[in-house]
Amino acid sequence: MILDASTGGTMMSKSLEEAIVIIDSITTNDYQSHHDRALTQRKGIMELDTQSAILAQNKLLTQQIEALTNKISQLP
Repeated sequence: MILDASTGGTMMSKSLEEAIVIIDSITTNDYQSHHDRALTQRKGIMELDTQSAILAQNKLLTQQIEALTNKISQLP
């Protein structure tokens, strides 16, 4: 269906050379659209997957617990 829409008719009515040109054009456009999206990432912001975000939170909580433990151990 996508190929038919790209040809303005049916893909079967095109010659082999025309079909190759159409498919090459589609793949080039698809590559550029994915490539362009990757470049629009805002500077200073890093996307994390869920597991990485949880690990980062775990590390911060561990550091806070260690700091509290040190303060408690210094109490008289």
